[in-house]
Amino acid sequence: MMQPLLPQRPVGLGNQIADVLRRQIVTQERAAGSLLVEEKLAADFSVSRGPIRDAIRILTQEGLVTTAGRSASVVGLHAGDIDELFTLRTSLEQLAMKTALRDNAAGLAAALEQALAAMTAAVTAGDPDAFTRADLQFHSASFAASGHRRLGDVWSQYQPTIENLLLVANLDHVDLAPSLQSHLELRDLIAAGSPDLVCSEIETHLNNSRVRVRREYAD
Repeated sequence: MMQPLLPQRPVGLGNQIADVLRRQIVTQERAAGSLLVEEKLAADFSVSRGPIRDAIRILTQEGLVTTAGRSASVVGLHAGDIDELFTLRTSLEQLAMKTALRDNAAGLAAALEQALAAMTAAVTAGDPDAFTRADLQFHSASFAASGHRRLGDVWSQYQPTIENLLLVANLDHVDLAPSLQSHLELRDLIAAGSPDLVCSEIETHLNNSRVRVRREYAD
């Protein structure tokens, strides 16, 4: 069974509602500029206004929503936002990988194998949603194995938005096998244990992902 992405996020009502709204924003179901009205959202989700306020606060911290007084509206994502998210992700993952290779190579290797098994199963099932989660499980492995709590905290803040962007890019891809192969090759390079080579490959790997997400998101 696939393990949760690490670090784990809280699962309170506010976080659950934020998950739904985040998916709607990233998929452009909720357009940039649209208002988030507490009373209407509370009725839609059958909750009090408290969890709605929590969800709006979470999405504001992630840069997907802006607030002015009691008003909240969707910011949405643009090409520049995608570039920022992926360059930040690259820097964070390179640091996490270097730390994990130095301090916990065995734990990192075990976590990567678990993620690759989940990715393989998702390819066999033709399930892009499961593949996307397994992809993020693979890339979250270095954060968990590094033991660097604050680094993991920063990653966990932006991971949900990146996950949804990847899902948008993966939904129309019937053949996920090439992506699986690229992760297998990255696993082999990590196993060889050269941090500089691994970090260079991570930069290339994530830049290819950035380009694909930008293209698919724009379409």
